[in-house]
Amino acid sequence: MTRWHRSPEVLDAARRWRDRCLLADGSVLSELRLWTLENLGYLERHFVLNLDTGTGTFLEKLEEQLRPAPPGAKQLAAELLWLLYLSVSENSILGGTKRLQIRQIWEWSGEPLPEAPEALGKVLEHGVANPGTGFQTHRWRELVFAIQFTQAWKLLAPAQQARLISDPWEFARWVDAQPSGRGRQFRHMLLYLLFPDHFERVVTGSHKEQILRTFLPRYGGDPARIDMKDRTAVDEALHDLRPALQLDQEQDVDYYQEPLRAQWLGSKKATHVPARPQTPTVSANPKAFIPQQLGTARVWVVAAGEGGRLWSEFKDEAVVAIGWDYLGDLSLYTSFAEILEAIRTEEGGNPTNNANACWQFAHEIKPGDYVVAKQGRRMLLGYGIVTSPYRFDETRSEYQHVRDVDWQQTGRWTLPPEHAVALKTLTEYTPYPAWLNEAFEQMQGWAPAPEPDASVPIGDLPGRAEAPVYTREDAQKELFLSPEMFTAILDALGRKKNVILEGAPGVGKTFVARRIAWALLGRRDSTRLEMVQFHQSYAYEDFVQGWRPRANGGFDRHDGVFHRFCRRAAQDLQNAYVFIIDEINRGNLSKVFGELMMLVEPDKRGPEFSIPLTYSPDERFYVPANVYILGMMNTADRSLAMVDYALRRRFSFIRLEPAFSEERFTNHLVDQGMDESLVRRITGRMTELNQVIAGDIRNLGPGFQIGHSFFVPADGTEKLDEHWYRHIVDHEIRPLLREYWFDQPEQVDEQIRRLHS
Repeated sequence: MTRWHRSPEVLDAARRWRDRCLLADGSVLSELRLWTLENLGYLERHFVLNLDTGTGTFLEKLEEQLRPAPPGAKQLAAELLWLLYLSVSENSILGGTKRLQIRQIWEWSGEPLPEAPEALGKVLEHGVANPGTGFQTHRWRELVFAIQFTQAWKLLAPAQQARLISDPWEFARWVDAQPSGRGRQFRHMLLYLLFPDHFERVVTGSHKEQILRTFLPRYGGDPARIDMKDRTAVDEALHDLRPALQLDQEQDVDYYQEPLRAQWLGSKKATHVPARPQTPTVSANPKAFIPQQLGTARVWVVAAGEGGRLWSEFKDEAVVAIGWDYLGDLSLYTSFAEILEAIRTEEGGNPTNNANACWQFAHEIKPGDYVVAKQGRRMLLGYGIVTSPYRFDETRSEYQHVRDVDWQQTGRWTLPPEHAVALKTLTEYTPYPAWLNEAFEQMQGWAPAPEPDASVPIGDLPGRAEAPVYTREDAQKELFLSPEMFTAILDALGRKKNVILEGAPGVGKTFVARRIAWALLGRRDSTRLEMVQFHQSYAYEDFVQGWRPRANGGFDRHDGVFHRFCRRAAQDLQNAYVFIIDEINRGNLSKVFGELMMLVEPDKRGPEFSIPLTYSPDERFYVPANVYILGMMNTADRSLAMVDYALRRRFSFIRLEPAFSEERFTNHLVDQGMDESLVRRITGRMTELNQVIAGDIRNLGPGFQIGHSFFVPADGTEKLDEHWYRHIVDHEIRPLLREYWFDQPEQVDEQIRRLHS
């Protein structure tokens, strides 16, 4: 028996869905006929075959895709989302947020959502599993699978349906035969909901595999005898393991409760014993690394994300990972050609290199092989030894194809031009002994390191308390950014090294910037983060270098804040450093940056591009490769001068939009105890107001929209009721609108009336 102590209500709701919808054509939220092949066909036509991978939230894109669909298809989409959310615990999505989204999709049909207290009540606050951020990022893929699975089921003859629904293992194998189910967490959710006595409430294949590797040997089992690529075989092995494990437990077996959770979830590296070759060593001979020492091991060079942005995560989590998450579990592909065709279908063109990277990462790399992490073509970040088989980790928000790595050496080493590596994500370098000698010679200490500068404090001095780890998942819990936008910012930082976040007042630019920085650093490390605010009087002497008067007369040369920051970063090249500039376009940028306009370019970093500065012509200065600049601009500030075009070319500009349509925002308000009706009112009314502002191109425009921060409770102590809402509208929104429409008081009054209604 696999039932969790919180699941009876969920399982009862699942049985109602099975009887009313899966085995019939009814509805779980109404008395209508919704689960029909006709409605599924509309969803396939308007959603599955019309996917939108552009910007916008999941719900925004879904609404646009379903706009031409008839009401019944939109109502079915709401019920499909209900089914996807039924298993998801409040640790991932709050019950109030689930109800808001289901209601929103249903009302696209033009009809109100019927009262359905059993299906829309507390059952949505329970859930049985936490699928992680990967479920949110790939929710549209889960919906595609749910639609296509249901279509395939409805096409079966009644006798076939009856046979499958009576045999859990045959049903599971039928589900696994559906091609869109590769790597989908809903596959695991569905089996648990329908057959809770046979399947665990574990919604990732990687977790199931790790549980077996941890516990099977204790009871005489051998994980090697199980085909981990056969998902149903894995489920059968878990089912067979349960009785033996239950005998040793004082409570019902639950792999996500202690004491079992720590035993398998914390034992990832201990259970993999690689056949490790001798680690290359250095000697007095500068060409000490001999490729023949590798034995049967191979050497692979892998990109650590765009611009190396994932390197901190790779180090902290002792992993290496690649993208192409939409492919699902790569171990289920039987040939390179199959992967190539899947990528070509998704991306077009002839993606041979990408397909080769996926095939080799999953099927050719072995425990004991070496991986070398790279950034760009000439920067090496470290090397390590692979310690695990390939796994597909659906809980990760990106780069879900993973292997564990014991990182042996980390840092930053620049290869000479003749040894620059390929642009590909993954390349084998075993056949190139000259490159191996050069790379490992540098990474094992033969490359000259800069002399420490005793005058510059370094964050990672021995004895300093290590800053708390800060992951991408931590950031996304705090931010109201979509996963796509969050990834876009990190990608731009990694690639360009210089990014400006621009946006209207109240979109949380400063709040976002600090958390983006921490996510890039991998830690909440104040020693590797600096922040300044530009203003009209800010000068080159403040930022870079200048002369300052002494108390007893005369002048001393004084290094500016950015100069000191760069010197500190140059002493700690193995770690990233982030410099944040608030109100970056309030300063005279050409004067503030001076000759640094060239040095901040991503391809002009490092000592080989050092130049003398205005106030120190006999010394040379450069911006280290591990320094990232993150600026912020308020798009509604009428006093701002145009950003220097030379600087604009050196930065990526990313606009932050109001987050009223982001579910993380509504999730936050619900979590703070706000009534669901007030949440809908705020998101709806403010979205309408921003549409009016954006449409007033003559006076305002999109850059003047009002951000969500006005409605984010400051300390959690306020009572979030009608009085609180009206106070913000009257004393914060109204004054801003008066400034916007200073010559149109009737427009201000009309918009405030709408907000009050």
